Amino acid sequence: MRILVVGAGIIGAALADRLTRPAPGGRSQDEVTVVEEGQEPGAGTSGTSYAWLNANDPADPAYHRLRTAALSTWRDVAAEFGDPAWYRPSGNTTWAAAEDAKALLADRVARLADLGYAAELIDADRLRELEPHIRAPQGALIAHYSDEGYVHGGPAARALARRARESGARIVTGHRAVRLNTEGDRVTGVRLDDGRDLDADLTICAAGRRGPALLATAGVPLPLVDPSEPGSAAPCLVATTSAARGVLNGLVHAPGLSARPAEGGGLVLEAGDLDAGVDESASPALIRAVGAELLARARALAPGLTADIAEVRRCVRPLPVDGYPLTGSQRPGLYTAVTHSGITLGPHLAVLIDQEIHGHPSPALDPYRPDRAIPHRA
Repeated sequence: MRILVVGAGIIGAALADRLTRPAPGGRSQDEVTVVEEGQEPGAGTSGTSYAWLNANDPADPAYHRLRTAALSTWRDVAAEFGDPAWYRPSGNTTWAAAEDAKALLADRVARLADLGYAAELIDADRLRELEPHIRAPQGALIAHYSDEGYVHGGPAARALARRARESGARIVTGHRAVRLNTEGDRVTGVRLDDGRDLDADLTICAAGRRGPALLATAGVPLPLVDPSEPGSAAPCLVATTSAARGVLNGLVHAPGLSARPAEGGGLVLEAGDLDAGVDESASPALIRAVGAELLARARALAPGLTADIAEVRRCVRPLPVDGYPLTGSQRPGLYTAVTHSGITLGPHLAVLIDQEIHGHPSPALDPYRPDRAIPHRA
């Protein structure tokens, strides 16, 4: 089967890697092509996001199970690569200081533990063992999730794409798929921005935030939050500091700041409350101001921090309107795989999608079909 994957972020790269594995049961090997508009895989959202690996929400047990299975798949993938530097199962530490926040955190930890998730409350001494340079307020309720971690999304996507290429995939970079080609109701491939047509028996849209525009060329809807709307939740800002080696050992989620080690030895910083107004028209002055505030919060979190802001990047997340993945067939010859939690879910979705497109539907993906009824977001 000729398979065309549009997008080489973490989902597209993981799909290419999975689809070029030796075919089981004597099945003929697929012919896999990947199209990526960036100059290399992982150059878009996957390379700019905070990239937290987790299943930290107990509210929906089925979705929690999908995410915990995804964490297991990441461990398998990392083992195949010899525990690479881009995969960091470092654990995650968080705390709450206000009384209402403490109650919510205690409830979350209890519910996660009841689901069999590695979630526990710890004391200040244990926090000092885990993160010696971090200070939590006196009296804070502290929690630790030992099975969580993060990836360096760009290097991870590139490693998966490189292995796919070595196994026979064709990787086309620097060109954008501008439309779906169709014959009647069937999608037959894509047209590139240089006028070339790439034909396929199955086109998989893993284009993230670009997915709605591409699918719209064939009249196919994809309900993502529009990043261009004023006040959209899709864009966020992620800052990276200069070198700060040893300041953090793992992820830390403090009130007002999320932080983790960066690939180059600095820190990655994000704060949801600072993303208001960070749409596609955000001024350079606003972006600099957010970077300065993130640094101030990081220095309050780690009093010995001397690093400065090295870069502030706008990350535009593909946010399904109801928050859940969009995975499944939308037309003959067209399969969609777009989700906000692509970093966590990517390699596991690749396993399930590989099964589905070769005749073995996955019940785990049934709640996340793109044609499900999705409430309109006002």
